[in-house]
Amino acid sequence: MSNALEDIEAKLVALADGSLDPERREDVLERVRESPELEAVLAEQQQAVAMMAAVDVRAPAELRGELEAMLAPNRDQPAHGGRAFRGPRLRILAGGLATAMVVVAVVVALAGGGSSGLKVQQAAALALSPATTPAPAESKAHKSQLAASIDGVAFPYWKERFGWRSSGARGDTLAGRAVTTVFYTDAQGRRIGYAIVSGRAPTTSGGTTVTRWGISYRVIAHGGATVVTWERGGHLCVMAGRGVSARTLVRLASWGSKPQTA
Repeated sequence: MSNALEDIEAKLVALADGSLDPERREDVLERVRESPELEAVLAEQQQAVAMMAAVDVRAPAELRGELEAMLAPNRDQPAHGGRAFRGPRLRILAGGLATAMVVVAVVVALAGGGSSGLKVQQAAALALSPATTPAPAESKAHKSQLAASIDGVAFPYWKERFGWRSSGARGDTLAGRAVTTVFYTDAQGRRIGYAIVSGRAPTTSGGTTVTRWGISYRVIAHGGATVVTWERGGHLCVMAGRGVSARTLVRLASWGSKPQTA
């Protein structure tokens, strides 16, 4: 039983941070759907991963060690349903998210008081957040675009061609950069967020790279969602959605990039 428990723990960690083998993903998701206990543990793990990804600092090794220790499971305290989850890799927030957030704030303060630069995960979090303003309308001058843009980089109009209509938007600031996000919804009720970041696109890494029409699209798993990031007009673009395949996101992201032929 101990080995089996450690195995599912390791798989939950890998599922949360996006490193789980795609061939095993559906099997693990099926086990999670059948167990409210595992669902709760996975949700906490995903929150932990998202929270740690948002901390864009290099804290002293000793301090980061203390943070890791606080994020590790309490070996003497049973987890959900009175059953303890133990394992060297599993970092469930046994002390609660509030405690961990306080520790993260301390790490940021001691490391210099703020973020050293924008991360893709931060933009992805915005693309998965609620809309705060109405959806932009179709551009009257360019039928393939919406009446919303950043530094001349416009958001696409997908309703007629792909069935994705603009359903909301929001404006934010990350690491001193303006970020505009437009949300799209399809007939099935699925939603994706498309964020464009002002300023020169930062260097990105991780995930899997797909190239279409000479443009590289990086596919990343984040917070239980699929994220695609790429560069348009020198700006970072990030698209994210839950329940939407990477293939669909890349298809939408690359629309309009294909060279036009006579």
